[in-house]
Amino acid sequence: MTNTYYQNWNDILEKPLSERDMNLLDYAAKILMDNMATGNDIPWNPYRCIMPCRYGFCGIWNWDSAFHAVGVSKLDKELAKEQILGFIQYQCEDGMYPDVIWTNGEIEIKSSKPPVLPWATQKISEIDNDIAFLKEVYQSFVDNERFWVEKRCYNGLFHYDANKKLTGDAEYDLYARYESGWDNSVRWDKPIIDYWAIDLNCYMVMYYRAMNYFAKKLGFENDAVIWNNKEKMLVKNIEERMYSDELNSYVDVNRFTGEKSDVLTPASFMPLYIKTATKERAEAMSRLACDKDKFFPGMPTVTYDNTEYSTDYWRGPTWLNVAYFAAKGLKNYGHTETADEIKETILNWIAKDGGKMYENYDRNGNGMGAPEFSWSAAFVIEFILDF
Repeated sequence: MTNTYYQNWNDILEKPLSERDMNLLDYAAKILMDNMATGNDIPWNPYRCIMPCRYGFCGIWNWDSAFHAVGVSKLDKELAKEQILGFIQYQCEDGMYPDVIWTNGEIEIKSSKPPVLPWATQKISEIDNDIAFLKEVYQSFVDNERFWVEKRCYNGLFHYDANKKLTGDAEYDLYARYESGWDNSVRWDKPIIDYWAIDLNCYMVMYYRAMNYFAKKLGFENDAVIWNNKEKMLVKNIEERMYSDELNSYVDVNRFTGEKSDVLTPASFMPLYIKTATKERAEAMSRLACDKDKFFPGMPTVTYDNTEYSTDYWRGPTWLNVAYFAAKGLKNYGHTETADEIKETILNWIAKDGGKMYENYDRNGNGMGAPEFSWSAAFVIEFILDF
């Protein structure tokens, strides 16, 4: 391969990396840049936005844009900001961010996607202290938080949903599942709309922390207090209501009956990523993570021993975004050996394919779905540089 970005990486690396990791960083950068869509005929012009893949993904997606921004921020801070600015300009009147902006100008507003754009913006800001950028996005994020509170919050915790007026009864559950980003997951074999989602609530903790960070940066001290209080209340509700003593795991919870799901996925590890779990709960989660019948070593999207496990999209394969959050969460609590083994397993799978970086991987490490997938590239960068 042509080492196009090697010099750029060497400018920011704190210590030398293996040849494998340098090659993976280079491939990841190339994928992100190659999937960038620009030009006068592109709806988001003049912003340079990154599509998930050149093949079959002709648009920009909501949470994908956040992940692309985080990945590319290591090389190009301005390009990272454009992923945020290019997407949030399509915010709906009620504060919702759409799911997709297609290259033909059509906008998918039947549902949204997990609220990770503020988290990504904070990650960019920590690299590049651009106050003008924060001023530009702050009110949009305020409005989006209002959407989640007014349309997706029930009794103190958050759930996924969809616009039933647009979907009709036939597609209502389908689009709510699309909003979760986990499409056909075993998690949603029971109606998704009935459940508080463990990952969503953790994303909202990340949201409130980011908003607190922005408010302090912008001198909005009263706002900072409000965001901090919202974070604390949400953390309290997660820890009190979303842990199963029976399964020794965080789980999705039926918001009407209190019934706790028995489906374990990488989403269950999100409280470790946001560092709200107790040491004892993190220890219990680590036992699941190193169990070869559960999550070890590939961090599949449902446990290997689940009867519904398959290679069908989100019903088993490893996806790098949720695997990263889970492994990083384990690392946060000192379960380094397990976390590193998960990371190395995934990176070795990718390296054997010459860096194609597929959409997802089966338990044997075979790439599936779209090749040259942008958020896989973004999380390769995160695994190597921010783990």
